[in-house]
Amino acid sequence: MLSSYLSNGKSSVLYKKLVDQDKKALQVAAFNQGLEDYSIFAFFAIPMGQTTKQALQTDIDAEIKKLQTTLISEDDYQKLQNQYENQFVNANSSIQGIAASLATNHVLMGNTNLINKEIDIYRGITRQDLQNAAKKYLNSNQRIIINYVPEKK
Repeated sequence: MLSSYLSNGKSSVLYKKLVDQDKKALQVAAFNQGLEDYSIFAFFAIPMGQTTKQALQTDIDAEIKKLQTTLISEDDYQKLQNQYENQFVNANSSIQGIAASLATNHVLMGNTNLINKEIDIYRGITRQDLQNAAKKYLNSNQRIIINYVPEKK
């Protein structure tokens, strides 16, 4: 939910700030790569024009700090809830989707019955839970920064 809030769609906070408003990036994304053991929460941005990597990092860090110190708005929270409910319904609207959900829940969670509880789990996540997750997982002392740039000729 944090990654959706930060960068899912043109109304997300990072897209609005870095792409639409400030014109500092062509694209920006935040995503969680859930793995069985440790997971990865990654950010990336493609700078626009003469925007420095430090400027992008500073702006991303500022949005993370807002998440850690201020609850997201009720409207943004409701939007997230709607997105996740919609994703769940769409993912399970076919036999193939249901089979994939059951298989994933069995293999990764050991519980196929989660398909019946998943919506309630998402609905149970509060604005405070999102803030707490940002405080716990999005800290500047828990990251690696990689700058991927073309080779100079």
